[in-house]
Amino acid sequence: MPQVRVSEHSNLAPEVVLAAGRDFSDRRAQMWPDVHLEYLQVHDVGDDYAEVTEGNPWPIGYVWERLHYDWSEPDVLRGRVVDSNLFKPGSTWELWATPEDGGSRVEIRAVRYLRGRGWLLAPFFLTFIPGSAAQTVRDHLRHFLASIDGTDTEAGEVP
Repeated sequence: MPQVRVSEHSNLAPEVVLAAGRDFSDRRAQMWPDVHLEYLQVHDVGDDYAEVTEGNPWPIGYVWERLHYDWSEPDVLRGRVVDSNLFKPGSTWELWATPEDGGSRVEIRAVRYLRGRGWLLAPFFLTFIPGSAAQTVRDHLRHFLASIDGTDTEAGEVP
């Protein structure tokens, strides 16, 4: 089961980071490079959850996943795959934000159970190769943080 775990420092409070993570408006596609507006569909939103389909074109074809997002616990936004064309149900994506040095430590933790053509992505999850899933997720996290705070992250400028 491929896993990715990356973190960055942000000058923003954890509550601000998590609130941006729960933004399922059209702005989501500006914050997250792997969310394309034409594939974003919000099915349901409650006080502490949302059911959303997100997707984008990849070299192996259109990739989509329907996630049940939950923010009922402090410090974390959890996404659990309900259905997808590449990831098995139960695959997860989590955005953690905890206090650190007047801002927050922001972490993405993902566990991906691959299925179908998803197995073509298995080498992408090897952390020692350039362009790995970990590097891509780190770049996306940096982009997300820069888009919500308007400054560079500790690790460098977002391309």
